[in-house]
Amino acid sequence: MIINNIHIDECLGDRLDAQQFHPERLSMIRRLKTITCCKLKEVAKNVKIVTTCLSNEDVYIGLENVTCGTGEYIPGIKESISTAAVFKKGDILFSKLRPYLNKVYLAEFSGKSSTEFYILEATNILPEYLAIILRSDIIIAQTKHLVTGNTLPRLQTSDIENLLIPYPSSTFQQKIVDLYTAAQNAKLQKDKEAKELLESIDDIVTQHLGIKLPERSDFSETKYFTPISKLIGQRYDPYFHNPYFEKAFAKLAQSKYPLKKLGDISILITSGITPKAGGDAYTDSQNGIAFIRSGDIDINGNINFEELLYIKPEVHNKQMKSSKVYDNDIMIAIVGATIGQVGIYHSEKEANINQAIALVRLKDGYDPEYVKELIKSSIGQLNLDRLKRPVARANINLEEIASILIPIPEKIEVQTAIAKEIHEIRVKADAIKNEGSLIIDKAKATIEKMILG
Repeated sequence: MIINNIHIDECLGDRLDAQQFHPERLSMIRRLKTITCCKLKEVAKNVKIVTTCLSNEDVYIGLENVTCGTGEYIPGIKESISTAAVFKKGDILFSKLRPYLNKVYLAEFSGKSSTEFYILEATNILPEYLAIILRSDIIIAQTKHLVTGNTLPRLQTSDIENLLIPYPSSTFQQKIVDLYTAAQNAKLQKDKEAKELLESIDDIVTQHLGIKLPERSDFSETKYFTPISKLIGQRYDPYFHNPYFEKAFAKLAQSKYPLKKLGDISILITSGITPKAGGDAYTDSQNGIAFIRSGDIDINGNINFEELLYIKPEVHNKQMKSSKVYDNDIMIAIVGATIGQVGIYHSEKEANINQAIALVRLKDGYDPEYVKELIKSSIGQLNLDRLKRPVARANINLEEIASILIPIPEKIEVQTAIAKEIHEIRVKADAIKNEGSLIIDKAKATIEKMILG
C-alpha cells in the first residue's frame, strides 16, 4: 500500500479520491502555483454545438484521425454517426477519452467531430499557444490522474474546465508558438523523407516480380461491354468488370512467379464480432484480453495496447474463440474507413478482433511478412480495390478475401529475402520519423523549462 500525506488546504474544493491527490499531479500543481496561471475555463469557452447531420461535404474527425502527442490530422473516410460535435477553424479539439494518449488538434478548417472531443474556443489566449500547452506534460500530469471509468476512462467536464494553464504575456506566448512551429516544420520535413522512402517499396516489389501494372484508370468510361461468360460465378456489377481491372490483372498474370489465391495458402480466414458498446463484455486492460479493431492494425506489427479496448477472458474463450489472434497472423481491414489497411500481429499477448478485420493464418511454407507486404503493395490493393463494393460503407466479405491473387515464389527463402529487403526500408523510414518525433520532444522540454523554470 502506498500512503501519501497532503495538507488539508489541498483537499478543499476538490474531489475526495486517491488519484486526485496523486504525487505527480500535486507536484505539477504546486509548480504551476509559483507562476502566473489561470483555469482553462477563464481563457477558453466550451463550444457545445451538436448535430445529427453529416453531409458528403463535411469533414469528420474521429479520435483515430488525430496523432498522439503532435496533434496532426490524418484524413480518413467518414463513417456513419448518430451525433457529432461542430467545430470551426481555430477551435481546439481536446480528447476527453483516455486523455493520457494526448490527442489535441488545433482545427485548420471547420467541420464535425466525435463527441469524445471537448471543443474549445480560445478567448483570452493565443489558440496556438493553448494547443501547445494542452499537448504538454504540464497538462498530462494533471489529467491522467483525473479520469473516471475503467473500460473507457474519461475526464469530467468540470475537471477539464479547472485545468491549470500557464498564462504568460502575449509576447511570451508568441515566442513559445514560434519555437514550437519551427520544430513542427522540421518534423514535417523528416516525415516527408520517410514517406518518400516508403513509397519506393512498391517499385521494389514489382521489380522482384518482373511486372509493371498499368496506370490507375480514372474510371471515366461510363459504358463498356463484358461477355456473359465472364459474369458466371463472378460479381454482377459494372465496377468489378471495369476495363482497367481487366488490363491490370492481365499484367499481373505475367509475373515470373505463379499466382496463388490467398485461400489456397491459408489454414484459416475468419473475422470476429463486436460486443455491444458499453456492455458487460468489456473490462479494463489489467483484467481483459486485447480487442483489436481495424484502426488499430499496423503494417509493422506495432500495436499501441494502451489505445485498445479490452474484453473479458470468458468472452474471448467462448463467444469469440474462433477469432483469437496469434503471432504472425495477418490482419486486413474489410469494412469502412480503413478498408484495405494491412497489418501483422507480433506479440505473445492474447488478443481478438472485431468483424471489420479479416484474420489470415498461413500454411507452412509461406512467409507471413512476404504475404503481408504483397497485400499492402499495389498488387494487393488492386485486388482489394476491385473487390470492395462502391457503396456508402465499403465492405469485402471473407470469401472475396480468399480470392485475392498474389504472385508467390515457390521457395520460402526467396519470399523471406524479399520481405527482409522491404523490412529494412521500413526500419529506416521509422528511424527518420523517430528523428522528427525527437525534435518535437526536445521542443516540448524546452518550452516546459521556459515556463516552469
